[in-house]
Amino acid sequence: MIFWGWLVEALYRDLALAFEGRDKVLGEFLIKFTADRPGILAALSNVFADHGINILNISVNRSQLLLHFVVDLTNTDVALNDLEKELRKFSFVEWVRYRVVEKEVFMIPSMIMPTFKDKQVLILELERIKDLLTNPDFKRIIRDLGAYDASALRNSNLSELIKMGQFRGLGKITLIERNGIVSIRSCTELNDKHIIEELMIEYYTGFLSQMLKSNVEVVNRSYDGDCVSISFKVLK
Repeated sequence: MIFWGWLVEALYRDLALAFEGRDKVLGEFLIKFTADRPGILAALSNVFADHGINILNISVNRSQLLLHFVVDLTNTDVALNDLEKELRKFSFVEWVRYRVVEKEVFMIPSMIMPTFKDKQVLILELERIKDLLTNPDFKRIIRDLGAYDASALRNSNLSELIKMGQFRGLGKITLIERNGIVSIRSCTELNDKHIIEELMIEYYTGFLSQMLKSNVEVVNRSYDGDCVSISFKVLK
C-alpha cells in the first residue's frame, strides 16, 4: 500500500528540470534567507546579472525560506568564492551553498527535491500511468485526491477553485455551470486524451462531491481538438 500512497501525490509537482550543459558551465545555488519580505529575489538576481550570469530557473520554498537558482556561469567575470561573499553580504541571507558542473551534456539539479507542502513526492509522467486507469484502487486514490483538494479550499467561486486540477497536471481547466450541470473543459497537448478524460472523471467526482456537498454523476463527455469536456450532474 506504500506504492498507492505515493501515487496520491504523483500529480502534484514542483519539478527540478534537466538543463543542457554542453560547452557550458552550469551551477545551482541554494540560499537560505532569514525572513520573507519584498525585494529579496530582486536583490539576489541583480548580483548574478551584474556578473554576466544568466539565471535559467528559480524556485522558492517560502515555508522553509529557501531560494534555489540554476544559472549559466559560462561568461561570468567573478570567482565563485567572491560571488558567494557578495550573496552573503545581505542581512537577510543566512547561508549560501552551491555546486558547479562544467561541460556535461546535462546538469540535473540535486540540491532540491520535488515536494508538496514540504513533503517529498513521487513524480510520474501521465502517459506512464495509462495501465493503472483500470485499477479500482488507483481510481479511488485519484477521487480521494480531488476530495482532499476541495476540503482545503474555501472562500472563492467554483470557477476559480476548479483550476486546482490544472495544478495537478490535468491540463488548462475552464468551467461552465448551467441548470444543475457542471461542465469542466481541459485542454492539453497530451497525445492520448483518454488518460486526461479518465483522470478528470475520478478527480472531479471527488472534488465536486466535496465542494458542493452533494453526489455528482457524469452525464456527458466530448472531444474538441486538444480539449476534453466532462459534464457532471449534481444530484439532489
